[in-house]
Amino acid sequence: MENSTTIKSTAFTYGIVLGVVSIIMLVLIYVLNITDTNYFLAILSFSLSILVYFFGLKEFKSKNSGFISLTDALKVGLAIAVIGGLISAVYTYIHYSFVYPEFLEITLEKAQQEMLDSNSSMSDAQMEQALAISKKMVSPFAQATFSLVGSIFFGFIISLIIGLIIKKKNPALEG
Repeated sequence: MENSTTIKSTAFTYGIVLGVVSIIMLVLIYVLNITDTNYFLAILSFSLSILVYFFGLKEFKSKNSGFISLTDALKVGLAIAVIGGLISAVYTYIHYSFVYPEFLEITLEKAQQEMLDSNSSMSDAQMEQALAISKKMVSPFAQATFSLVGSIFFGFIISLIIGLIIKKKNPALEG
């Protein structure tokens, strides 16, 4: 039972940190008025997220006498991902609904221009259909959903990698 308490406390602490990092990155993008892909911010966000998972798993390991199984690493990592992803998803929805609702229009205009530039033979009907799909994909709800799903997927992969690196079996638990 102590192990699950440690999982919960570690996951809540680092999940909140992960959510705050995600919010800060989204606010930075908004404040700096970044409308195109910014690789520096993407790498920074990716690196900070990896550090959150690493320190979360490291803390869990130290709270468990220096032992962590791959299963526990995945449990902790996914719990961090779900909590951080939920925080990020809620803020993402609020951000694109109320703080930066013009994001939808800007993104659709860019998509339309890219379609015209790359495929000038596209009919008006095809263009309208493609824009209708794009509109659904950039809605606040879709962005929030992508945020949560992305967090869980990324959390699983990173927790798996970190877990494989730092795992240490507890000899007292082996049969």
